[in-house]
Amino acid sequence: MIRLFPEIQAGLPRDEKSSVEQWVIVAWLMAAEGRAYAEDLRGGGAQPQMQQAAKLRLLEVLSDVDTRLSGRRAPADPHCLALALEYGLHHLIDASGTELIDVFGLGEEFGGESCEVAGVLSLWESLVRAFPGVLPDRLVAQGQRDMLRTFRTWADLCRSVGLDVGLLGRYLKDA
Repeated sequence: MIRLFPEIQAGLPRDEKSSVEQWVIVAWLMAAEGRAYAEDLRGGGAQPQMQQAAKLRLLEVLSDVDTRLSGRRAPADPHCLALALEYGLHHLIDASGTELIDVFGLGEEFGGESCEVAGVLSLWESLVRAFPGVLPDRLVAQGQRDMLRTFRTWADLCRSVGLDVGLLGRYLKDA
């Protein structure tokens, strides 16, 4: 059994300003990138190669999120997958590299005729349910309004600790 958000469950204290910055970025990465890759997994049954690529990208995003939750600077994208498989994840989920290989079905033939996504989607849905806040879904009609409402909340939260919500600017350009 993989534990979700183990540090939150342990109640470990964090510096207020850096914690807000980390969580706002993490929430954005999960709401924007994570949801998009999960949707690719759900809807890509006719394109198993695309699903395999989406699984790898989702694992890279989760590795990025895990690193940010640790308080460290996230490595460049090309390194996220290798680091996750070598060292596992410990802040978003508590899983070894071997457990991640199993959950993400990375033992299957890349470029094969099928792609198993059930384990990945189950993990993703568990993460969304356990997230300590709301992750709006911008991919649905109501989602755009929810995203705007969430941005206002994040802006207020950032201002309350002396941060500018503009810290998300570089992530929004990629969305």
